Amino acid sequence: MGKYEENIVPIKLSKLAEYVSQRKRISLDEALIYIYSNPMYKELYNEGAKWWYLSSEALYEEFERARKNIVYEVSKPEFEFFTYTLEKYALSKGVGGLQVLALFKEYDADAFLFNNYDLLHTQGTGYVIDEIDRFIQRRRRK
Repeated sequence: MGKYEENIVPIKLSKLAEYVSQRKRISLDEALIYIYSNPMYKELYNEGAKWWYLSSEALYEEFERARKNIVYEVSKPEFEFFTYTLEKYALSKGVGGLQVLALFKEYDADAFLFNNYDLLHTQGTGYVIDEIDRFIQRRRRK
C-alpha cells in the first residue's frame, strides 16, 4: 500500500466512526469497537479494493453487510470464557480490553479461542495466555 493510502485510511476511519456514532446513536468509543471488530476493517487497507474511496455512508453500508455475514454461534459458556480470557490477557499486558479485542480480531485469535474452547477452557489462565501469545507470534511471521 502506498503512503497516500496509509495516510488516508486513518482519516476515513475517523469520519466513519463519527458517522457510525450518529447513525447508531452510540458513543465514539463504541463506534470504534464496531469498526475494529468488523471484518471490513482489514479491507480498508486492501490496495486492490480501494475501499477508502467510498463515502462514510457507503462504507457503513458495507460494514453492515459484513457484520450480518458474521455468524458466531457460541454458547454462553464459550462467550464467558472468551470475555474472561480477553480481560485476563489485557491485564497481563497492561492494556485495555479494546486494544486486546482489536489485536484478537487482527490475528483471528478470537476464532482460535472459540475453535479450541474444548481444550483451552480446561487449562489455567497462564497457559491460555501463553497459547494466545504463541498463536499471535505465528500469525505475525506469516
